[in-house]
Amino acid sequence: MEPYEITKKLGFQRRLIHYFLLHLAKIIFWFIPFEVFGKENLPDEGVPTLLTSNHLSHLDSVFTAVAAFPVKRAIRFTGASDFMKKMMFRWTKYELAFPVGRGPKERDKFIRTTLSLLRNSETVGIYPEGGRSKTGKIQFEKIKVGAGWIAKLAGPDTKVVPVFVYGTNNIIPFGKFFRLNFSAKVKIYFGSPINLDRYYNLPNSIETSQQITKEILKGIISEGRKCIKDLRNPIL
Repeated sequence: MEPYEITKKLGFQRRLIHYFLLHLAKIIFWFIPFEVFGKENLPDEGVPTLLTSNHLSHLDSVFTAVAAFPVKRAIRFTGASDFMKKMMFRWTKYELAFPVGRGPKERDKFIRTTLSLLRNSETVGIYPEGGRSKTGKIQFEKIKVGAGWIAKLAGPDTKVVPVFVYGTNNIIPFGKFFRLNFSAKVKIYFGSPINLDRYYNLPNSIETSQQITKEILKGIISEGRKCIKDLRNPIL
């Protein structure tokens, strides 16, 4: 199965639109308390990077992109295909994201697309939970092995960076899209790339993918603990 056509790098016009959208979002976010931590952990341009994050809101991808800005390349995020088919979100397919459908064939297409982007030295953002959390907590029971599978197939040249997002679910509460809360506090934490060297010589199997996914989850939780500590000690 062929990957999505979005695998090609952004041309000048689309890259310009991408930067315009990020600048616009950055202006809007001036009204929202927004803090970024660990930005120095992001790899340099030209290094294939897999951002793995918890998932609270449709705004997660936008906030993460703004937190990583400025970058000289686009960050491509995964997005539910049924959500991206909605008229007001169709542009994200071309500028910020690529669609992920349901079923084995669509999952295979998603993995192929992600690997193609990484081999093109791009940055891809994925959500191991596979969907937004209704409670604001990590949905351990819904963690998919896709993140570990991709990290294994991508190989050691790809840097896997854990990301923890806090507060985006308070801006738009789950299921209440048109109720905006601009007093919500948002924090984005970028962790150090995860060392997965001991897994690359293991077989390409579900078991190996599960182990790698656990390592990724540990990284996300570690950044989450930093967030909790900062919330308890705001002066530090």
